[in-house]
Amino acid sequence: MFNQDNDMHKRTLMFFVIVSVLLIGYTVINQIINPPTGKVENKTNQSQVVKQESNNQSSPKQKNPQQITYSQSGSYDLLLNNERFKADDFKDIVEIKTSYGTVKISRIGARIISIYMDKYKTDSISKVAKENKIFPTEIITTNPKLTALINFSKYDFKQEGNKYIFTLKKDGISITKEFILNPDETISYKLNYSGLNNVGIAVINGITPDPEKSAFGHIGSLIKTDKDLIKIDADIKTTQIIRGNIIWAGEENKYFLQALANKSGFSTTYVIPIAKETTVTLSEIKGNLDGFFFGGPKLYSLLGQIEDKYKKAWGKDLSLRNTIDFGIFGILGKPLFLVLHFIYSFIHNWALAIIILTVILRIILFPLNHKSLKAMKRMADLAPEIKKLQKKYKDDPQKLQAEMMKLYAEHGANPMSGCLPIIAQIPIFIALYNVLLVTVELKNVPFLWIPDLSQQDPYYILPILMGLSMVAQQWITPSSDKNQKIIMYVMAAVFTFLFMSFPAGLVLYWLTNNILGVFQSFIINKSMNKEGKKA
Repeated sequence: MFNQDNDMHKRTLMFFVIVSVLLIGYTVINQIINPPTGKVENKTNQSQVVKQESNNQSSPKQKNPQQITYSQSGSYDLLLNNERFKADDFKDIVEIKTSYGTVKISRIGARIISIYMDKYKTDSISKVAKENKIFPTEIITTNPKLTALINFSKYDFKQEGNKYIFTLKKDGISITKEFILNPDETISYKLNYSGLNNVGIAVINGITPDPEKSAFGHIGSLIKTDKDLIKIDADIKTTQIIRGNIIWAGEENKYFLQALANKSGFSTTYVIPIAKETTVTLSEIKGNLDGFFFGGPKLYSLLGQIEDKYKKAWGKDLSLRNTIDFGIFGILGKPLFLVLHFIYSFIHNWALAIIILTVILRIILFPLNHKSLKAMKRMADLAPEIKKLQKKYKDDPQKLQAEMMKLYAEHGANPMSGCLPIIAQIPIFIALYNVLLVTVELKNVPFLWIPDLSQQDPYYILPILMGLSMVAQQWITPSSDKNQKIIMYVMAAVFTFLFMSFPAGLVLYWLTNNILGVFQSFIINKSMNKEGKKA
């Protein structure tokens, strides 16, 4: 027997099922596309690069390491071998305290070996870099002997005010590296050299940062040209070469960025895989280098500050803010983040900013929500009439459908209008999901019992409260079918388990949205009941 009301419920159920599948699938597919790399696995991969060289170059019978000799290769050899591993024991370093943490520069090779950020309890220089002793600001040449000499020799050091100057004069070459640590977390970097004739010279822009717990967002190399921001994933198998007017290049994960920029730019950048899901980005230079290195968080305001600084100084648009990946709904995600950031600038509390943003979104969607709830109330009121029609025209489906459409039209009811607010909220939900996953602003930000709003609630209190709020919302929301309410209660349980793995900030948004929905439903029910009594 044709049953328009049951058909509507089936479509509603199917819609919620599809939403759930999409949300679950979005998370699962994202994990498949960008699988998280555990710390233990990293250590295994990192060790392989060094151990393979060690096994080739030493044996139990040898008391001294085998002498390594090199010949002109014509390509950039990173020298990931035993010589590199033994060259630096990290005991002769210059340690510099800053407002944001500690920077360490080794006198062996005058290389930046650590940028520890106190706020995030994270080192910008990855474990794979430290274990294989390859670092940003290194000089790589097409002559392996010169590369070894430049990076594995001890530099003289002196400090002149805020300048940290490292010099090497050996075997006919002269290298001077000058570092200045700036308040915006950039490190001004000048490289002057002589005696490096007839060889190609490149500098290391960055090494893939350690992966975060969540695999969302790009991890790998970045190359900013005068036209595009090119992203190359860290899981490549062969060297990638990019040519053009390159402003800066580096490596990133979803929260942190390593970037080396040169005032005169680079002509060629190489992205070289060195281990599983780990690449080294290096750029060829012509003449001396005058630029900066940044190894820090992708804070929207901080990146904007750096952009403005060098747009005035160099007349170039670095587009550093474009490294923040707001996902497939970036057209919504970025405005949502900007509003969130604006609210935070006044109240200085990210959790409260999320709650206020939710209230704003609820106000924007109020007309849709209001219309939907009124339509659902009308449908609930029409339930007795619909049952009468179903009984009367049980043998004539076409007549039943015509009479039901007539009944809906007379009372201004629309069976599908209840879905409109949900449809409108899906892109907002996914956009906000992306925002809370990729914005480092929320990393390590506590709220009540929650230590980090960018991670899941460790005690699952917020997801449980959210599930209860969905039950309350369904209980107070008018429905023409008890079975539909049961289905929605089941959906509340499904969403509770689903949200247990979501960032606490996102669950806070959904919980707040549900609570506001409960109040709105209560007000609408009360007002429509009064209208019904007057009529």
